[in-house]
Amino acid sequence: RAFDVSQIDYTPQIDEDAWFDCSDDKPVASWIAEHTGLEQITYTVQHMYFGRRYGRAASLCKQAVAAYTRGKNVRVANIREIIDVGARAAIHDGDLELAGWFYDWYLKCGGMNPGYNSFQAYVLTRLGRMEEALEQHVLYLEQRRQDAEVWESIGAVLVSLHETFEDRLLLRLALGSFCRSFAIIHGCKNWRDTEIAVRRKRIQVERLWQAAINSARLLSLPVAADDLSLVDDGAAWQKLNDGVSIEPIPPALDSYSASLAKSLSWVATQLSAKQPSDGAANDADDEKNVTEL
Repeated sequence: RAFDVSQIDYTPQIDEDAWFDCSDDKPVASWIAEHTGLEQITYTVQHMYFGRRYGRAASLCKQAVAAYTRGKNVRVANIREIIDVGARAAIHDGDLELAGWFYDWYLKCGGMNPGYNSFQAYVLTRLGRMEEALEQHVLYLEQRRQDAEVWESIGAVLVSLHETFEDRLLLRLALGSFCRSFAIIHGCKNWRDTEIAVRRKRIQVERLWQAAINSARLLSLPVAADDLSLVDDGAAWQKLNDGVSIEPIPPALDSYSASLAKSLSWVATQLSAKQPSDGAANDADDEKNVTEL
């Protein structure tokens, strides 16, 4: 029988004394110049963020970035974590202008890896820059094509773009992306059978199902009622997928910018293939690439 952890009345000492947090004791400029100042500030903003003190976290991050970058020959990548936390905190705090400020600094860190692309896509989506967000999602999937969460995010971005362009192609690609996301989840054999894992998987699949149903209705496709008992029914998903025909499209479309047309072409090529194209690691059974939330 599992022990009820809610009965434990315990607060870690680190949360009580917060020895690393000197934000009220010294100017950030002198604090960051100390031997372990940068590490302490990084730890402090993370602690604030996870404690949901988003406004304070964003403010301290901004001060730290400003102080650090006043120096000569500084390497901005050294404060990547502070910039990352600052942008996320600003988004949670509703300050999109500040989030955009952090984003501009993040670009100066440089890099090209899935985490770099994932962060950019996350911030760009919140800033409403959907074409750029889609481009970053594509760059991510070129490295990890079997990530269910990113395919779901692509579907959501395409639905948002449809509100601007009113092109049914975008909805077809969105529905195909939602179906691809489910296929990856359904094909994963490593889901844990613990209660929390099962619950999180259920949340993700139900969210996918609702998004797919909404897209199908906008396409005037015959769909079942909002019956959540069908969310794990592979046949129901296959019916949705069969209802939208996706063929490869040229990387240049008159209706769209060159970058957006290129992203749409890549998505269509992936969705028109029965299996992920050659060169993509077949990691559908790798649980770390399937979001549990």
